[in-house]
Amino acid sequence: SDLVFVSEDLASQFNRSIAAPGDLVFTCWGTIGQLGFIEDNGPFSRYLVSNKQMKMTPDKDRVVALYLYYYLSQPKIVSLIKGQSIGSSVPGFNLGQLRELPVALPDLHTQRMIADFLGALDDKIAANDRLANTAQDLADSLFVAGLHQDPGTSVTIGELADRGILAFSDGYRTKRAEHGQPGFRILRAGDIPGGHILPEGVDFVSNVYARQIGQKISQPGDVILTTKGSVGRVAVVPSDLEPVVYSPQICYFRVLDKDALDDSYLAAWFRSSDLQAQAAKLMFKSDMAPYINLRDIRSIIVPVPDRNEQRLRGELQHSLLEIFHFAHSENRKLGRTRDELLPLLMSGKVRIQEAAEIVEGVV
Repeated sequence: SDLVFVSEDLASQFNRSIAAPGDLVFTCWGTIGQLGFIEDNGPFSRYLVSNKQMKMTPDKDRVVALYLYYYLSQPKIVSLIKGQSIGSSVPGFNLGQLRELPVALPDLHTQRMIADFLGALDDKIAANDRLANTAQDLADSLFVAGLHQDPGTSVTIGELADRGILAFSDGYRTKRAEHGQPGFRILRAGDIPGGHILPEGVDFVSNVYARQIGQKISQPGDVILTTKGSVGRVAVVPSDLEPVVYSPQICYFRVLDKDALDDSYLAAWFRSSDLQAQAAKLMFKSDMAPYINLRDIRSIIVPVPDRNEQRLRGELQHSLLEIFHFAHSENRKLGRTRDELLPLLMSGKVRIQEAAEIVEGVV
């Protein structure tokens, strides 16, 4: 979306700035250190590099392009690029500095083996992403179809809470003095991309304060909703997620009486357009950043069918959610393993066969 095109005639005037399949593209102004590899994607395989990017065309007789991509993606190289940035207000990195970047080039056969191995890991990660997205799309479609057949009885979040069926609250307002390890990682809105949870923050609340945190430590099956800033992101806590403490940007919903409310059914409803439409009406109260407070949340209306209908829909939703969580769980393991193996393969400290055995032991 939002693509801008130039004609072939006009593009021919900028041949040096056209990136084609096999090229590498670097960000070099503002946000530097990002690297892209241009793949062959049909009509969208060539594009005009902007003046905030640089491109590199590897010599195929001397270097495997994908090897070079992985080599330059190493954290130590990215840190080197960022460390050499120039400019007092907006960081920049120029072609002269790019030319001076150190690159270790083993023979072509070794380069190709390393590129193929790391590429296979990324292909597996991409396949898992497609599986997860398909499972979630199917779950959402089936939920909408079922809701049209039987919309159930409308009840508010507040009423469910008052009847002891559902508990909900916002996150824990931690103080800097409470930070420490071992402890609970703080889960923020940015850790919830695409409907799954990927906790990557470096802030922890010490175990010493577990009693004060109380119910605001995650439990498997919790439905979480971002309620400040990026309002409307939804995810379900998987069984293999490390216990985290919810930040004030997040509200959690925990089913207490599963005989009265199916938690998988509830999770599916939270992903629906119904929830998003209600949230959109509640989030804008002033010129400040969008947010939904706990009083607003109490007023949100949930359609609740009878228990048997919930169970039937919930069982199917649970099965598809398990597929979604399994795919993302495996991707977390694969991603960590790839990132750990990358510098070891590049330095020759680990051989391909050893790396393959490590991956087999992880998944």
